[in-house]
Order: sequence, then C-alpha cells, then structure tokens
Amino acid sequence: MDATAIKTLLDGRISRERAKQLLIELVKVPSPQTALLEEEPLLKEFIKTAIEPRLRAMGFADIRYDQMGNLIAEYGTAASGKSLMFIGNAMNQPASTMPNPYSGDVVDGAKFGLPGECVMGKGASEQKANLAGMLHAMETVIASTVPLAGKLIFTCCLSGETGKHDAIMSVVEGAGVRADMAVLGGTGLQITLGNRGRIDAYVTIKGSPCHSARPWDGANAITGAMEAIRLLLAKVKLEGSHPQLGKQTLTVNHLRSFPDSTHTVQERCEFTLDRRLLPGEDPEAAFAELERIAREIEQFKDPVSGKGFAVEFRRGAFMYPSLVTVDSPIVRALLHASDVMLGHPVATYYSPAAFDQGYLNHVGIPTANFGAGEHQYAHTDFDMASVERTTDAARVYAFMMLNYLA
Repeated sequence: MDATAIKTLLDGRISRERAKQLLIELVKVPSPQTALLEEEPLLKEFIKTAIEPRLRAMGFADIRYDQMGNLIAEYGTAASGKSLMFIGNAMNQPASTMPNPYSGDVVDGAKFGLPGECVMGKGASEQKANLAGMLHAMETVIASTVPLAGKLIFTCCLSGETGKHDAIMSVVEGAGVRADMAVLGGTGLQITLGNRGRIDAYVTIKGSPCHSARPWDGANAITGAMEAIRLLLAKVKLEGSHPQLGKQTLTVNHLRSFPDSTHTVQERCEFTLDRRLLPGEDPEAAFAELERIAREIEQFKDPVSGKGFAVEFRRGAFMYPSLVTVDSPIVRALLHASDVMLGHPVATYYSPAAFDQGYLNHVGIPTANFGAGEHQYAHTDFDMASVERTTDAARVYAFMMLNYLA
C-alpha cells in the first residue's frame, strides 16, 4: 500500500470518540506507584483486566508474560523479517491530593491551553493517553484486515515511574524480544531526540553518638556528611556539555540523620546523590568516581572530638542517556507518518527526563518518544490528556504499522 491509500483507509476508521472512550476506561482502572514498585498487585491487575482482554478482542493470539510480569503481544506473519515495537507502561503516580483521580472526568481543554476535550485522571498525561493511542491504532490496523507481513510487537511494562530500566530489560534480555525499531510514549505530539541519563547513589556517614552537651565524646555524623558533600561537589568532574542537553550535574536531593531524638550527637547521616549523565558517559565510571571521593571522608576527623567516620556507599538505579538524530530510522518513520496523517512533520525536541529509550538505544534498538500527554500537567492535580492529541497519536501509530509492516 502506498501512503495515500493508507491515509484514506485510516481516515475512515480512526475515531476521536473511540480514543476518548479508551482513555476514560483506562484512567478508571487504578495502577499506582507504591513502595512495592513493579511488585504492586494493582499493576498486574491493570494489565490483566484493562490491557490483555482488549488485545485478545482485537485479534492478538500470541500473548505471553515475562518472568517479571510484563505483557508481550505479537501479531503478523513475520515473513518480511521486519518488526516494529510499541511500548506502553502501566504504572502512574499515586492519587495523592488529586480529586477524583480515577473518574475519567471530561473537561474543556481550552481553559488549560489544550485542544478540544481532555480526560482527567492519574496517569492520563503520561502513561494512559499513550496506551489509549496505541490500543486504538492496533485495533484499527487489525480490523482493516490488511495482512501484516512483518511483526507488530506490543508490550505493556509494569514500570512507568520507577526511574530504572528493570522492566524493559526483562522484556528484551529476559524474554528475548527484539525489534528493528521502537516507539515509547511522548509528550504533546513531539519527538524526543535525546535526554540525559541518571544514576543514583546512597551514602551513609557513620559517626559515634553521644549527648550533645558532651560533643567531645562522639563523632557527629552530620559534620561528616557536610564534609563528604563538600568534597563531592568540589571534586566530581562535571566538565562535559551537550549543545541541546546541557551539562553534567550532581545534586544532593535527600538528607536525613539518626537517631531521631533531642540533644543527641547523630550516629549516622544518609544522603542521596543524583548524577546526570550525557550521551557517551560510562555509568560504571561515574559510579566509581562518586564512591572514591565519598570514601575520602574516612580520612577526616571530627573537629570537636578528633574521632573518625565510616562510609557506606550503595549504588542505586541508573538510566542510560539517549541520543538519536533525524536520520535515525525511527525518527524518519515518525516524521513521515505525521507528515502524511497530520499534514505536517511534527516538531522534535530534547527532554530533561530519562526513560527507557536510553536503554533501548544502548542495546541497538533505535527508539524515540512520541505520543499524546502533557508534561506540564504530569504529577499534578490537573493530570490530563487531550482527546484530539490522543487520536492524532493513534493515527500516526497506525500509519507506521501499515507502512512498515504490511
């Protein structure tokens, strides 16, 4: 099929009312981030009740789960050897203070600076608008009865707010899923070309507790932590920069001390480091530098007592940086699809946030972010997505499926 034929077919089948219905229905099923992260039962329940039945109803027969519980569905004969993967995510922010987080209320987008009607609900602005767009695109393509000689892969991961690649790694490395290229959800119908990566490090400074009336008897862990932070901020090399992504950064974003009691020189002080990575940086080298400098505090003595400190350094999650160009096959496919279906190639931009595209590009699956959703309303009490943009995302997704796989 040529582009004109595909557009004609899809224009008669993609429906704003259907996209709206799907978005409302998905928002009404809670799938929040909790302390259990990917082990939260509501996430698996969301996939089992809100995603899998829809896939089976539209015609997916090959549906399985990996060891973690991420859903993997495949459609098409795979005779052409081509493959295209769409990645959705189940986990969204907890309800917090948002009124009616799971009601799926429909509001006029004009008052929020968005086109047409909007659906409000937790996860609408990030995960669920993109899921609705992907589901509508797939059901439309399959219902068209146009044979797919390639392989269409859809996965719904348990992640979405974890800040780590564990779920998608389980799909790719654990379940052996690969594709020529992949699409992750996006923001406001723009294509993400790049983002910085991130590593977390957890540092614990251990001192000696005593009554604060006799500070010479102990070693104040707060004093040790202050010195450790000073060393880190002064010595970590942050000389790299990228014209679109900016600079490397190091931020202390959490600090607490123990015991939680009055008039007590603190026994330990914990703080968290957020180190942002540029494309090409080695996460292992960045971790090693942080640990080496943090351990210098073991040579430091409490200025009041002269006693020493001990350090515990624990590696947290990390996310790879990502960078693709407009010549990347996935970016070319998105630009062509949007040009045909929307009448213009969509804009590209660079995001400050890290997500799974960094890992996928790292392992050789060209990946970019594109879809509905509004970053300005994510994680707020006005979490919402435009029905019009969700529908347009579905139109672009569906064109890509037919243009590449049919």
